[in-house]
Amino acid sequence: MNPPSWSLRRCLPRRLMTFALLTASFGACAPEEALPDDTQPVAQVESPLPAGGWRVLMPSGGAPIRGITRRADGVLIGGSSWGHGIDVWTSTNGGASWALHGSVANNPNVEFGDVTMRAIPGTHTVFCAFREYANGQFRVTITRSDNDGDGWVYDSTVVGPTSRFVGAPFLFQRGNGDLQVYYDSELLAAQGGFPGHQWIAMQGRQGTAGAWTAYGTVTVSRDKRAGALSREGMPTVVQLAGDRIMAVVEGVEAFPTGGARANVINAVQSWDGGRTWDDSLRRTVYSSRIDAGSGRRYNAYVPYAIRVGNGPVGVAFCTDEDKAGPPDLSSAPVDQRNCHVGFVTTTSNFETWSAPSPVWTGTSRNYTPGLFERAPNDVIAVIDGLGTNRVLQR
Repeated sequence: MNPPSWSLRRCLPRRLMTFALLTASFGACAPEEALPDDTQPVAQVESPLPAGGWRVLMPSGGAPIRGITRRADGVLIGGSSWGHGIDVWTSTNGGASWALHGSVANNPNVEFGDVTMRAIPGTHTVFCAFREYANGQFRVTITRSDNDGDGWVYDSTVVGPTSRFVGAPFLFQRGNGDLQVYYDSELLAAQGGFPGHQWIAMQGRQGTAGAWTAYGTVTVSRDKRAGALSREGMPTVVQLAGDRIMAVVEGVEAFPTGGARANVINAVQSWDGGRTWDDSLRRTVYSSRIDAGSGRRYNAYVPYAIRVGNGPVGVAFCTDEDKAGPPDLSSAPVDQRNCHVGFVTTTSNFETWSAPSPVWTGTSRNYTPGLFERAPNDVIAVIDGLGTNRVLQR
């Protein structure tokens, strides 16, 4: 696979890695931009954020990447891609340890990525969504297990094949039972007259079966300001109340700061279960500080959102804002970026956000944190540590 140079998530082949888990109670890239002339190599500095109340549950080992769901029997299940295949992981002890449980797909001619799962409550059905890349074409594919993840069958293709990037799907079940898939789409942006941009698209079913046409193709999140670059990705979606839902996404600055566009985190809300989205409730969840030396903004990227205790929305994300020296470029490969993992929550009426607190600062090569609430206010996070030393922490 030869991904475009601006692609942050897709620059690094997925490999089998090691992880750490932590417990606590309670997409989008800019086009590559030249480094400023004064940028110098900086020695790695592990400067921890203030204490955030998380503890290590599993210091290392295999685990899902980002997305976890609960089977009918209470077992936790998730997936991870290692490039040409998708592994299934299960945990019988609330995420303290994980075991391989077969695979969803294997194909030497296909690059798989962006794996996510969702179990349908009251059934033995688990859906797995992922991105495929083969022969210069992208698609978002759904597979299904009707026996709690023991075996998998092809379910459907949501979008593609297309030469424009589509990927990073997220499965969400609306309050009325409809299954929806949210995903990154350069295709939708180009069809809307904005080639080079990337928007968040949604397609849905009536119920959990049938064609992905019950909602059409909805534009969920984009920056509509004149002259803005709108590249949004890595959506997660949470229910706030009834049909009021929130999508949290990775973005880039619509307009450069200090000659470069940093990653930022945005949110937008819908009042009708995702059919339409209210731009008046578009918010910046978190944008990092500006580096005084370079004039550029540090990055905040790959967010993952959940409701905590049926109360505030919590978002875990990667950031380089506590590193020494200038910010990383948002277009840099993920294994060359500095990342500690931070956490923010809504503070009132789902429209304002707290200051960040740390989740994991023990290493600086991390990616794609994921969150899962095991019981009310009992949250675990999985953190991709990259490569053979990859550490999933929470």
